[in-house]
Amino acid sequence: MGDTEKKASAGEGRPEQEKKKKVALSGSQLRYGAATFVLILVLIALSIGFILRMYFVTETRCYDELANETESAIEQLEANFRSDRMLLRIISGMISRATDMDSLEVSNYLSNYDVNSMIMKIGILFPDDQVMQVGGHKSSMKGLLDFEKEAALGEHISPVQPDSSIQNLGVIRNYIPIRTDGETVAMLYSAGSPSNIASAWMPKLYDGKAGAFVVERKSGDVLINTSDISIGNIDEIPFVQTNKDYTKKLAADDIRNGRRGYSVFRSSIGSEMLYMCYLPFDIEEWEMVVFVPESAVFAAVQPIRVGMFVLIGLVVLALMIYSIWTVHEIKLSLAETERRANIDVLTGLQNRNRYEAYLKELDVRKEKLTCLYIDANGLHDLNNSRGHYAGDQMLRFIADTLKIQFGEEHVYRIGGDEFVVFQSGRSEKAMQESLNSFNEALQRNDYHAAVGLCVYGFGMSVDQLIKNAEKEMYEAKRKYYERIGKVMRV
Repeated sequence: MGDTEKKASAGEGRPEQEKKKKVALSGSQLRYGAATFVLILVLIALSIGFILRMYFVTETRCYDELANETESAIEQLEANFRSDRMLLRIISGMISRATDMDSLEVSNYLSNYDVNSMIMKIGILFPDDQVMQVGGHKSSMKGLLDFEKEAALGEHISPVQPDSSIQNLGVIRNYIPIRTDGETVAMLYSAGSPSNIASAWMPKLYDGKAGAFVVERKSGDVLINTSDISIGNIDEIPFVQTNKDYTKKLAADDIRNGRRGYSVFRSSIGSEMLYMCYLPFDIEEWEMVVFVPESAVFAAVQPIRVGMFVLIGLVVLALMIYSIWTVHEIKLSLAETERRANIDVLTGLQNRNRYEAYLKELDVRKEKLTCLYIDANGLHDLNNSRGHYAGDQMLRFIADTLKIQFGEEHVYRIGGDEFVVFQSGRSEKAMQESLNSFNEALQRNDYHAAVGLCVYGFGMSVDQLIKNAEKEMYEAKRKYYERIGKVMRV
């Protein structure tokens, strides 16, 4: 192909090398992108695992705290009942030795009992269902209390029972038998209202933020209530279930059967989650039910939760920033790779890859193009006489001059010393003027190039346009070598 000197010229074969480089870089980018994606997935998985683990540990600790609070309340309440029962046993023993149950001596024994903020009164229930209180005063409790029923139970704590002296208010009685010759002759009791018992003997759970019920398991009746919720039976707890597998009925059944357990409900009064713990008493067939708002349950571990969520937030933020940075870097890398794959390294012009891609999308009928086909003259001799560095300088100068005269958008180096230029919308005269300036610049630097020009004609295809320009280039090259008296290389 004329004096194209592809094998001997500077920059030989570079477009093909760039194509290979493009493939290699794309593979590297894919591996980098895949590794980054895997790393992000691993970090996300670790973060999620950490979140789940910390939440599990936090919730377990909170359940433990709730159980400890509930057990503490049971122990304190049972201890107070046992202490009261011990004192009643002592008084019962003294009364059992009295010869006359109606005597002043027995009344004085009752006076020895220390009535306090929890216990409002002390009395003796006789077989005829009469009760005697401090001072020897007797009153009938027929229809309200049943001696035979209470005596059959022995030492026990009653559910809420009526009291004639306290209108519309029931009491809880702690009964101790009075025995003479092995026979129960009366029942000694102390009596206190549930509210007094709760305020005097129940601890302040979670700094008063928790509510508690003492439930008689057999009936489900609420004996003691420290909450603001007014209910008479465990079935009436105003909770909305949040777990489809654990209903309010199942929780109530667990409580009636004396089981230990936890549950989480939502208050039907407010929107906050309520954690509930229920544990059985030892002293009676009772169950302690403690429920507390989520905020109070997690108060002890709130610093951990806050730190955990801050850490998670920072990890997520870091991952987002890293992901954005990675995507940005990959885009830049892809853009740079694409640029390198489409740019000739020596001259900075677009290479054959981009040239062929442009031809595929080109519609010559719409563009009405002018095509220049340029081939450097004398490159082979220059390489042989002054070295390839001088040949490279020549190619770079030709490329720079083409950029100046015709812009950079559609100027291509398609071979070792071959260049193609496309111009749209310029007249042949304007093209010729730019071409003359191009040739003059080359001549001033003792460089020469053969140029073929073809302007689009009606019905002409892209291939015809380029071939016509190439044919013109060969003719110009032939004339150049004829003029200098050398044989044109073929």
